[in-house]
Amino acid sequence: MKRKHLLRALGSLTALVGLTASNWLSQQSITITGSDTMLILNQRWAEAYGRVNPRVSVSATGGGSSVGIEALINGTTDICASSRIMRKPELDRARSHGVMAIGIPVALDGLAVCVNASNPVESLTMDQLRRIYTGQITNWRQVGGPDMPIVVFSRDSHSGTYGFFQQKVLKSRNWGRGVRFVSSTSEEAREVARTQGGIGYGGVAYFKNRPGIKILKIAAKEGEPAYAPTEENVRSRKYPIWRYLYFYTNGKPRGEVANFINWVRSEEGQALVEEVGYYSLKP
Repeated sequence: MKRKHLLRALGSLTALVGLTASNWLSQQSITITGSDTMLILNQRWAEAYGRVNPRVSVSATGGGSSVGIEALINGTTDICASSRIMRKPELDRARSHGVMAIGIPVALDGLAVCVNASNPVESLTMDQLRRIYTGQITNWRQVGGPDMPIVVFSRDSHSGTYGFFQQKVLKSRNWGRGVRFVSSTSEEAREVARTQGGIGYGGVAYFKNRPGIKILKIAAKEGEPAYAPTEENVRSRKYPIWRYLYFYTNGKPRGEVANFINWVRSEEGQALVEEVGYYSLKP
């Protein structure tokens, strides 16, 4: 009898070990690499998707859109997160490595411009913003503010936001000599908050309700109304510095990667976009 119970117990243990091994083998992982602007959003998606589909582990790291693009080209990430469209030379280099990069919009952003909360300036035109970042305007007095030097902060060259801002706002002109480049949007926000004459830019989610800083309204042209990067103004395109945030994959997404991206673009995934502070793809 004892032998019978022992054999039954051993059989149950073997089945349990087999089940555990089967579960372990069926576990799949998805990696997202790239945009710091999107990092907090990607981490929220990863955490929530782990509850929706426990068999899939999603991990998200930053470093900048350029870092994510390199990882996609080199085959070291499943998804590249980018806050800008891939450039033609990047797409060409990807093809030379056998990678067909496909861009998929996953969120909408109003790229916000912020100043120190003590600064009385409420708005700028696109031309004034361009001249500040190219070094032609160096004192807040030149744009209706106090007699105070402008301390200019920007993301570094690994950032997709840097590239987008240079193209959209600077019109591909060179940056001013005094621009201070930082490695993350969080650091940029911290620097502006503690620098009286500071100005910076980045994804709107990083600046909303942040102590010590104020988001400026931006006018497309002199004499036209200035708008804040609210959801309504971004969706209507009244706010002039809007953009999509993207996932890039090698070819059309397949398998669990496709399932994850479909969930990100679903009502549930897009609800997290709004919670983080960006704007969903659907009104």
